[in-house]
Amino acid sequence: MAQHNQSSFMQRLLWIAFFQGLVLVIIVIRLFVLQVFYSDRYKSLAEENRTRLRVQFAQRGHILDRWGEPVVKNVETFRAVIVQENSTQTKELINAVRPILGLKDEEVEKIFREIKKRPRFMPVILKNNITWDQIAKIELHALDWPGLYTEEIRARNYILKDSASHLIGYISSPSVEESKTNKLLSIPGAKIGKNGIEGFYEGEIQGVNGQKSVEVNARGRVIRELETMDSRPGKDFKLSIDRDLQEYAGKLFAPYKSSAAAVIDIETGEILCLISQPGYDPHLFFNGIRSQDWKELMGNSLAPMINKVISGQYSPGSAFKIIMALAALKAGVSPDEKIQCPGYMMLGNHRFHCWRHEGHGRVNMAEALFRSCDVYFYQIARRIGAEAIIDMARKLGVGSKTGIDLPGEKSGFIADPDWKKRIRKEEWRVGDTVLTAIGQAYVLMTPLQLMVMMGEIANGGYKITPHLKLEEGEAPKKPSLGLDPEHVKFVIESLAKTVTDPTGTAHGSRIKKPEYQMGGKTSTAQVRRISMQEREAGVRESHQLPWHLRDTAEFVGFAPIDKPRYAAVVVGEHEGWGSSFAAPKVRDLLNKTQELMALKSKKQEESA
Repeated sequence: MAQHNQSSFMQRLLWIAFFQGLVLVIIVIRLFVLQVFYSDRYKSLAEENRTRLRVQFAQRGHILDRWGEPVVKNVETFRAVIVQENSTQTKELINAVRPILGLKDEEVEKIFREIKKRPRFMPVILKNNITWDQIAKIELHALDWPGLYTEEIRARNYILKDSASHLIGYISSPSVEESKTNKLLSIPGAKIGKNGIEGFYEGEIQGVNGQKSVEVNARGRVIRELETMDSRPGKDFKLSIDRDLQEYAGKLFAPYKSSAAAVIDIETGEILCLISQPGYDPHLFFNGIRSQDWKELMGNSLAPMINKVISGQYSPGSAFKIIMALAALKAGVSPDEKIQCPGYMMLGNHRFHCWRHEGHGRVNMAEALFRSCDVYFYQIARRIGAEAIIDMARKLGVGSKTGIDLPGEKSGFIADPDWKKRIRKEEWRVGDTVLTAIGQAYVLMTPLQLMVMMGEIANGGYKITPHLKLEEGEAPKKPSLGLDPEHVKFVIESLAKTVTDPTGTAHGSRIKKPEYQMGGKTSTAQVRRISMQEREAGVRESHQLPWHLRDTAEFVGFAPIDKPRYAAVVVGEHEGWGSSFAAPKVRDLLNKTQELMALKSKKQEESA
């Protein structure tokens, strides 16, 4: 019995020794794996626990106009922040400083949400743009309020405010999605450019962020500074615009609800001014836009966040007759041939009206252009067909982006028979061709496309790529569009008569100085169909209709007539006739452009 018990005891002892040996082997193997295979990884983690990287955000470059005048500047501002690790009673501290900073309930709630998300060593912003009086009161309590600090930061001053908001854009805190692509963007105080030039050229304007490496203890408290890499400020960015012209345009269109305008140098492709109304205040976004302000912007039916110059798509109306004239000339139509305009054209049982109820009588191509006869172009469209019209339209950029250096450009649209059959499940009809001839039906163009089209004809038929970045040195050679020079010359001379001829639709918008005189094309795009009952009763004037039912006024022009250098466009949503609203505005813009450019170019030459 004793021998059996001793044997059993020895077996248990052996099993215990076996398991102990097994555990020891496992520990040895594990230690070997950790020290040999994972040593670099854990060494890195230990180093990360020992050190902290603190980012020094770079100062953004200033944005200047073509003459070096500031459009966007950096300004000094201050903010209050709290660091939890240095504060013994964070909640009490925030409540104590709340009256000084004027924090609202929603702001305090947001601060506490940030505190919960952020590590204790990372500062949380309490208030931006604090005053000197607020700074003094906080510093007075510095010993009583540990963990509460004031710090200087750089903000942006948008000098032209809403007059250039769509052109410049703004800077703001990155979104959650943007932060995922770059960890530095998740740090409080990080800002990036959005929309406009600030967004498109973010890489050039933002500069290079610096960083400071510090050693911390187990509680995250700083022990000593290890290494510092200074930030490098962004380069100053020079725009092609003229600040005075941009400001002038802002005041010119401020009284109107919704409009778009731009001026371009047709030799270089440089945009001299670009404005979309209504605009917005870029300063709203710097510290994170309030939800109420965002709701108001998004809920505004006039779409203040949309750049209408590059993203607004409108029926070009009679401005499309410029394309029609070139298509007709290419198809062999004689410009001297006259067509009778009785005020309408019958196509089957349908009557297509001219804007001039009593008609224009017998008109040739030039007269049809500068007097804007619809019937003439109805008849020409029936003769040359849809394909010839659409080919010329696409050659002049309809349905294609211009390539401007701004985000959000739309391409416009022009339909063809294949599109209608594929999308609408309908055959193309002659009526579609007739309506296309006057820029209605399935045709949409942005104001930028209209201006570039005008510029390409005014410069003799060479392609323009519009841009806002001022390029140094000689402008690159422009490729030809392959238009017949004689056809281009004829169209330009005809468009000059729109203003110079007493019967021209924009004769009332002449520029007084003969050397600054402009030419162009009026356009009035209908936003509703006029019924036969209305025509019989007498069509109401545009100003008699509710605003949203009024026609859209358009004018695209060039100047000077003898040697074109500039092109301009104005689109006034629901502002009525192109001749009464848009043409005078283009006159004012082109006149001001020529005055400013002549004056400033002379000053630049004298100072050189």
